[in-house]
Amino acid sequence: MPSIAYVHRFVTSMAFTMIVETAMLFIVVRLVAKEKGIATWRIIAAGFLASYATIPYVWFVIPRVVEWERETSLLVSEPLIFLIEIAIYRLVLGIQWRHAVLASLVGNLASYLLGPFLRGQGLWIYW
Repeated sequence: MPSIAYVHRFVTSMAFTMIVETAMLFIVVRLVAKEKGIATWRIIAAGFLASYATIPYVWFVIPRVVEWERETSLLVSEPLIFLIEIAIYRLVLGIQWRHAVLASLVGNLASYLLGPFLRGQGLWIYW
């Protein structure tokens, strides 16, 4: 059973991930794919859905399937999550596969790299 501190870190990290990855999705859809016909609310909804549907598996399900260490769990979960997010972006937004792949890649890299950077700078507060 996860501790309350772990759950608090999860909630904070999930909010951060949803914001960062949705921002990256918006940038890819509007600036790279140049999709002007997709409503902003749909982009935001797709970004939040993708994160909300996947991050609990990274934090709670996959690490406990075989009681893996966090690093091992990430090696298994991140490629799976990457593929699921691509499918969500493609299905919900109807964007091309290459743009869905780019959005997932950029979003995941941004949240993965920005989180530790902010923590290292003392700018990250876990709730």
